[in-house]
Amino acid sequence: MQDEERYMTLNVQSKKRSSAQTSQLTFKDYSVMLHWYKILLGISGSVNGILTLTLISLILLDSS
Repeated sequence: MQDEERYMTLNVQSKKRSSAQTSQLTFKDYSVMLHWYKILLGISGSVNGILTLTLISLILLDSS
């Protein structure tokens, strides 16, 4: 029973700590994160486009 109480106490304390850290993020931090997400989305889209074109060209070469 003591172990359960200790776990609950530690669990609640860690949740409070993580929510405090999250609330410390400012609007500038979010805009920087959004900027990097947009860059990563563009890169992954480009890679997907290249892979799609490669697959189509391999299918066309194989059929001829």
